[in-house]
Amino acid sequence: MRSLLMSGLMLALAGCGGAEVADNKTVPTPTPTPGPKLGGVELNKPVRASGAAPYWTLYIAPGTIAFADAADAPVTDFYPVSPTLKGDTARLDTQTPNGEPVTIPLAAKACAAGKAQLPLTAEVRIGARTLRGCAANGTYDWAARKPSPAPGASGGNASAPAGN
Repeated sequence: MRSLLMSGLMLALAGCGGAEVADNKTVPTPTPTPGPKLGGVELNKPVRASGAAPYWTLYIAPGTIAFADAADAPVTDFYPVSPTLKGDTARLDTQTPNGEPVTIPLAAKACAAGKAQLPLTAEVRIGARTLRGCAANGTYDWAARKPSPAPGASGGNASAPAGN
């Protein structure tokens, strides 16, 4: 009886496997859904905006909105929100840690930033104060207070200073 049971078990297990391995090259790879774009700027990637007179800088990335209003000022984190797209504008409605309303409109309109031409105009409205500048895809090294090249940047506008 025991040998009959073992033989049946071995036959059952023999049927589990031994088949040819599927060719993974024929399995379609899902194409990622492209993120929202505004004026050629990918909004699901880091965006850096800044202005001069007065100086300010803003860093927007998924899950982060960081702001500084002076070169040596501490960074203020705004409540992270996703942009609302409408036509050639994007808008982020958020707030400061103290609950003061913040509105960040971005427009697909070329903006002069020194010698550079950036693809977006930007505003930061904090309460009654309005700051104007330019924006593009790019990162910012808050510790060094300088633009950092975006990973894989190839000389585009990722590290160009933004301001007006």
